[in-house]
Amino acid sequence: MNRLIHGLLATLTLAACIPSESPTLQRGDPAPAFTATHLDTESPVSLSDYRGETLLVNLWATWCHPCLAETPYLQSVYERYRHRGLRILGVSVDRRADHDAVIEYVEEFGVEYDIALDPDATSRDVFRARGLPTSVLIDRDGAVAFSWIGPIPEGDPTFIDGLEAALTR
Repeated sequence: MNRLIHGLLATLTLAACIPSESPTLQRGDPAPAFTATHLDTESPVSLSDYRGETLLVNLWATWCHPCLAETPYLQSVYERYRHRGLRILGVSVDRRADHDAVIEYVEEFGVEYDIALDPDATSRDVFRARGLPTSVLIDRDGAVAFSWIGPIPEGDPTFIDGLEAALTR
């Protein structure tokens, strides 16, 4: 019986991470209004706080295996582009009870970009996420420049070209 329950839970967890073909927000859409709690300061953090900056919003969870694979790449992207004005806001949709797991995850992967906590997973609706991870690039004018469902493959030319275009506007 335990194997059956474990298998069912593993299947449900994986299904929550698998990307779908449905798009999230579209290029040119205004960035949605969204506020969560900053992991470090425990104060509210809003997308409007990043107005005037190029912002990559990444929805993720500690239990999402594709998210685990993507996080080191996002950290390297941040290190490479932050001097050009890129900011990253990682939005954890983990439950409140998993707060310590989020802290451990961030420390384990050496994440230096901003992390917000969204235990009610309102970000999944706001960003029309069809799976995890979901990433949305917002340009300096507050418009969606690029969206991606599923892990961003390392060095993907479509992602890099979209990022470069948003940073040069």
